[in-house]
Amino acid sequence: EEERLAEGAKIAEEKAAAEEERQRLEEERLAEEAKIAEEEAAAETERQRLEEERLAEGAKIAEEKAAAEEERQRLEEERLAEEAKIAEEEAAAETERQRLEEERLA
Repeated sequence: EEERLAEGAKIAEEKAAAEEERQRLEEERLAEEAKIAEEEAAAETERQRLEEERLAEGAKIAEEKAAAEEERQRLEEERLAEEAKIAEEEAAAETERQRLEEERLA
């Protein structure tokens, strides 16, 4: 009877040890999965940050290009206005020259 009880106790002890080992391995697996999920979340956050940074940089470049184009157009309009003013002054000077020439001949 004692032998049978000792054997039963030994089996119960082995079952308890096996259950503890199973639980330990399960906790280890869950901890590893949580660590992987955390790393994946961090990687996704970093990917999104870089994507936002890339988009912001693209927007900044587009804004700078638009500003440069506006400045180019402003300078072109300024140049054309200056040329028109010069042409107008030259035409007025020619008209005055002709008037003076006609006056001299008259």
